[in-house]
Amino acid sequence: MEIDMEVNQHTEGPPRKKTRRLPDQSFTQKNLTSLPYDILVNIFKHLDLKTIGICATLCSTLNNVSKDSSLYQKVALKYNMNREFLESFVSKISYPKELCIEYKFSENHSDYEDFSEFDKHVRIALTKCGEYVQSIRIDNCRNDDILLLLSECVNLKELTLYRCKSSFQSLTSITTLTSIKYVSCHFPQKIASEAIKNNESLRKLYLSDNTNVNVNEICENLSRCNDHMREIYFSERKKLRAKSLRTLGRLTKLRSLALVSGTGFECDPEDSLEQIAAGCSKLERLIIYGWKEINDDNLMPILHMCTQLRELDLRGLNITIRSCREAALSLPFLKTMDVIKCNRVKKSQLAKLKQDFVEIDIPLE
Repeated sequence: MEIDMEVNQHTEGPPRKKTRRLPDQSFTQKNLTSLPYDILVNIFKHLDLKTIGICATLCSTLNNVSKDSSLYQKVALKYNMNREFLESFVSKISYPKELCIEYKFSENHSDYEDFSEFDKHVRIALTKCGEYVQSIRIDNCRNDDILLLLSECVNLKELTLYRCKSSFQSLTSITTLTSIKYVSCHFPQKIASEAIKNNESLRKLYLSDNTNVNVNEICENLSRCNDHMREIYFSERKKLRAKSLRTLGRLTKLRSLALVSGTGFECDPEDSLEQIAAGCSKLERLIIYGWKEINDDNLMPILHMCTQLRELDLRGLNITIRSCREAALSLPFLKTMDVIKCNRVKKSQLAKLKQDFVEIDIPLE
């Protein structure tokens, strides 16, 4: 009986206060540097360059992580980077795949900034890492010595030049490119054509508003030497002749063709679009912008033969709603059709077409 009373006293008394469990002392002392190296590298991949630089100053462990080459697969060198930061940054990169070099160019052509310090670091980067780089973009460079270093990039696949000017002699020695993009560059005569011609594995070509670029010669060279072409974008000053345009019909693997505005396309297309349609029947994207000589009759062969088309941009043509409706009816994979700047196509007609073909994106304005 006494035993039972003792049990009751313990069970029926006030609840005992739970003892707070202190965290493991070893756990509280853990910090970022105790993580495995691979995990730290993955964390650093989500940081910008400035933050990585700050972390590198905190301790030797994070400094070593900041030097891991995998953090610098995509490298951007900009003229306005801090001098000390730029020097430290260039010293760390070793195996980059993509390199972007950005200069500042004054609108006043007679007033150039002194880029000698920046040039020094660009030169080091190209010389040290050139054989590993596969993609390069260079903006606003006027230094021939820097552009000549492109010859160091023996495995280069993609090249973008924006507002650059030099002799471009190194371009003619590059034969590994699959993608070329030249925008607002000033080339010596024939250099651009030769550079394109020498890259037989070229798949993507983008040319816009360059000086001394002959699109007629380039079209003919592409048809003879670059049968792997898949994407072409032309928006150049040189007048494009129907004879040269016909030769693009030999590029049977072409998937995207853009002939964009400007005086370069103010000419009679004759039967060139029909020739392109016959040879490039697997086109998926067609942009013809501002070519007023193209009418319903010129365009119909493409609408009937290029049945894989998914995107049509026909702004500024001399077509009527007849071509628009024919495209909607004939192209089973069509997703987008833009004809808003065609003067002979009324907005009310487009609205009706949009209502009839709701699966196609047809802008009204």
